[in-house]
Amino acid sequence: MPTLPKPQLTEPESPVGCRVRSDVSGTMSRSGPDPSGPWILRRTRPAAPGREFRRDPNERRRRGIASIASALTVAAAASAEMPVGVLIASLKKVSKNPSLFFARELPQPVEWAIADDYQRDDERPGTHWRDVWGDQVATSPGEVEQPTELNIAKAADAAIARLQETRKAGRPYNQADQILAVRLGAIFRRSGQPIRRRREPVMRRDEVVYVESGPVYDFLELVLKPLRAHLREKLLAPVTTETIVRRITEDFPKAS
Repeated sequence: MPTLPKPQLTEPESPVGCRVRSDVSGTMSRSGPDPSGPWILRRTRPAAPGREFRRDPNERRRRGIASIASALTVAAAASAEMPVGVLIASLKKVSKNPSLFFARELPQPVEWAIADDYQRDDERPGTHWRDVWGDQVATSPGEVEQPTELNIAKAADAAIARLQETRKAGRPYNQADQILAVRLGAIFRRSGQPIRRRREPVMRRDEVVYVESGPVYDFLELVLKPLRAHLREKLLAPVTTETIVRRITEDFPKAS
């Protein structure tokens, strides 16, 4: 039975970037079985390295770590984006109780959706979007008016209708998986190792099962650790090695 999306009525703590980047760098700097040691970072290089880069293996390693940290940070930010279902559920709450808007604690995607459809009267929706965001975005005195609860509720209803019209059927794919496939796939390819998907037998619960494995799986299992810890902590959708490898090897559209 499908689970209904839960509304989000407060802005989450600011993501992602610094925390994930710090975790990646810390994980890769410690000794032991982590991404600082494996062949992938020793062999990863830019397409046309300069002479000074070739002479300095530490610089090559630093750049490899920075590239991986950047990929995980972008994926973490994408994971934190509000799903359309959650946005609609949040707007429904505001429609029923527009006083929630005036606490000024709604997440930015919810306020943007309201602003896009906000009307004082019969003008074009969004004309007076500055009313929603307040005096801080006014460009001249008297440009902003205090929104009314009725107009906030109407804007929330209009935003719900607009989002539902453009919403695609089916389960959306995880954008973070696609970002990681594009970025980490490019890093792995620079190592010179071929990307192969092979199945190997392993014992699980006294039974032989076949799992996919190979160097690219080993690489991903190592470098994804900080991101997976972050996603678990924030109760965000996980990323899966199998999906990322499949997208690396298949003809998927590139992430923006």
